[in-house]
Amino acid sequence: MPYINSGDIRIYYEEKGAGEPLVFLHGFSLDRRMWRGQIDYFSKKYRVITPDARGHGQSDAPDSGYSRENRVSDLLALADKLKLERFHLIGLSMGGGDALRFAIDFQERLKTLTLAGSTAAGWKPTVQFRNFPLDEKGRFGQLRTGDLARQKGIDEVKRQWIDVTMANYEKRNPELKKFLTEIMLDFSGKPWTDPKAGKYEKRDDVRLAARIRIPTLIIVGQRDIEYRPLAVKLNEIILDSRLEIIKNAGHMVNLEAPEIFNKHLEDFLLENESKK
Repeated sequence: MPYINSGDIRIYYEEKGAGEPLVFLHGFSLDRRMWRGQIDYFSKKYRVITPDARGHGQSDAPDSGYSRENRVSDLLALADKLKLERFHLIGLSMGGGDALRFAIDFQERLKTLTLAGSTAAGWKPTVQFRNFPLDEKGRFGQLRTGDLARQKGIDEVKRQWIDVTMANYEKRNPELKKFLTEIMLDFSGKPWTDPKAGKYEKRDDVRLAARIRIPTLIIVGQRDIEYRPLAVKLNEIILDSRLEIIKNAGHMVNLEAPEIFNKHLEDFLLENESKK
């Protein structure tokens, strides 16, 4: 099975196709499988690489070490191991925040950057819909995730996490809910119980995004009320960026509107290939 070593842990990845390398980073509690609609589509022309973040999928799940810096180091180790001198980087949600951090610190390794429904260190959403976790009396905000995991186990945290994050898909897209739930059930949950959680060094990547000078595509779903304002903000800050807001799509924009997502990304890649 394809693994690379990053320090003392193993990172699992898969790749398909040949050509310019595209690296896709997944969201929190998910894994490489969330890119199913992009892997088959883009591997016809590109070398598509999909790693599992530490603690996710088939990568190792240590007890600690779940900072953004750790995940960026894993990505750098992957790029070095696979001899990716420069590549296209695409990330969604947590993966978008990691991609943003990588671009700030190592943009000389990138050809383009794509941020989809991205998070960012230093950004606090003004609107939140995820009431998570709940304490034993059903109250939100009275208990930390790690405390709940230690009291009732990781399975209970996962149950609540799936309930709140998948609620929007219950009627709107039950097949997507089923698919994502299957992935989340395989999540190790170790980032929730990391004893260093909340204690890692904090950095304002929104402000530092002004350093990015590579072509950047920002994609967000119109219904993504938490992260659409961040997408607009990053579009204002990053000099060579464009913003695409996909109607009737939420946070999992690549899965909710795969054809539109793929078209925007493909056009963006082709446009920047023509600039070489």
